[in-house]
Amino acid sequence: MIEREHQGPSGSSPGLPLETVLFDLDGTITDSAVGIVESYRHSLTSFGLSASDAEIRRLIGPPLADGFSGLGVAGGQLDEAVDRYRQYFSTKGILENRLYPGMAEILGDLASAGIRIGLATSKLTEYAERILDHLGVAAHFEVIIGSTRDGSRVHKEDIVGCALAELGQPDPSGVAMVGDREHDVYAALIHQVHAIGVTWGYGSVEELRTAGAHVLVDGPADLNTLLLQAESAPDR
Repeated sequence: MIEREHQGPSGSSPGLPLETVLFDLDGTITDSAVGIVESYRHSLTSFGLSASDAEIRRLIGPPLADGFSGLGVAGGQLDEAVDRYRQYFSTKGILENRLYPGMAEILGDLASAGIRIGLATSKLTEYAERILDHLGVAAHFEVIIGSTRDGSRVHKEDIVGCALAELGQPDPSGVAMVGDREHDVYAALIHQVHAIGVTWGYGSVEELRTAGAHVLVDGPADLNTLLLQAESAPDR
């Protein structure tokens, strides 16, 4: 089901026409919960802390330092917590990942329709590249932008801004950001592009609505329909 919440940029609707689509990774393209939960747990144990799967799953998407802070890691230990997380994730957690059914088809259909595709994720760029390559879909992406190890690019609005810059600053009215968390929506709104929330990931419908998503989509088939409206738009 496709549920329209608010008008998009300039009062337009996503897909009429779309020329560029940015995707989040975790909870949007891939189900990465197992690897992320285990990576969090590996790091928390070293500080004598623990958290349930449900507590950790709610933190998938935002920057890692924010997640560890919410789980009780002291401010002065956040960098160490992130490093310990990455030690596990880079060797084991990164491969505990799978494509959501239908996502490979969406990416292929968008590419065939001539729509530019980019990735904007809070994961390190190098991890995102490895994951997409491992899953066989990296070739569909014109740009893959994530966070940086030095902390110079961490927040989602900066990541989306970098992706748009790498794509040559396309007209926002023809761009959509697709994601499962409020941070994806906020970043889209900051850059005045269409904010499409997907409900199969790690955020809730209420979270996406409250953040101001223009459209909510319940399944990959509906997302494909929405995004490919651009293919038949009169001015394409």
